[in-house]
Amino acid sequence: MTQLKPPTDVRPPSVTVDLTCRQEALRKGREAVRGFVAAYRAPDHGDDSRGDCAVDLLMVVFELVMNAHRYTEGPREMRLEMNDGKLLIEVCDGGWSSPWSPRIEERDATGGFGLGAVLSMVDGWSVVCTSWGKRLQVVVPLPC
Repeated sequence: MTQLKPPTDVRPPSVTVDLTCRQEALRKGREAVRGFVAAYRAPDHGDDSRGDCAVDLLMVVFELVMNAHRYTEGPREMRLEMNDGKLLIEVCDGGWSSPWSPRIEERDATGGFGLGAVLSMVDGWSVVCTSWGKRLQVVVPLPC
């Protein structure tokens, strides 16, 4: 009898979403994160699709995609990957500028706080520069 061995190149579940259509990018990003987390969350995490964790994840996606719209040529794609109870969210855009440009403190400032709020909710983040732009990656523990 032949022994079956598990494949050695098993990769964690992931999905890539095309965000080049600017009008649909936010909707597609939200739908992707909801569906992906529902499909691949750990069984003991329960269903938090309408709870605080879902709100946090949607805020992270919203900020990353909106910043790519506002400050670059726009988002190109978003990749989600589940690994060891953590969700990697990666947004690729066509800009080379730093996503974190601290503003001079303004007493009446009304913007520039979104990325800082997002970074307070994640375990880690990084920026990878490429020949076509950059990839901003954040890691969110689940449940949030």
